[in-house]
Amino acid sequence: MDKKMTTEFITRTAILLAIALVLQMTLRGVGQPLVGPLINFVLIMSVYLVSVGSGIIVGCLTPLLAFAFGITPFFPIVPFIMIGNVLYVTFFNFFKNRIKRVGDIYAIIFASLIKYAFLTISVRYIVVLFAKVPPKIIAAFSLPQLYTALVGGVLAIIVKRFLPKSMFLHS
Repeated sequence: MDKKMTTEFITRTAILLAIALVLQMTLRGVGQPLVGPLINFVLIMSVYLVSVGSGIIVGCLTPLLAFAFGITPFFPIVPFIMIGNVLYVTFFNFFKNRIKRVGDIYAIIFASLIKYAFLTISVRYIVVLFAKVPPKIIAAFSLPQLYTALVGGVLAIIVKRFLPKSMFLHS
């Protein structure tokens, strides 16, 4: 992780995790087209407001807690969601710091494509090696992942522009 574990880091990360969990719990009946982008929004906001380390923590705990609360019913996919989230926030952070002249939108596009490719390959070729994957899971962890990552990331970019600089821990 790129930040020391300060009280502010822990508090902000806990608040962002709580927001993600509230979204998952209250919107569980709405489904992936709404919840997915909102969770990806929180992941990118974690990077903006705290650090990539915060995004990694939120990205690893949300799928685990979603399974614990019965939101994600198929456990074999949970570790892959965690890794997909880590890839998403890590590559977003990497690209946003390297491609400053063209803006964060390219970072979102590249990170979303990486997350989508990882989850699609995982659910179609890896998870099936040790579990019978329901067709609904294969469908949910394919193209919709690209949509949810792109929409959530773009929403985060838009919201970030309206926030005061003082809200950003690493500014």
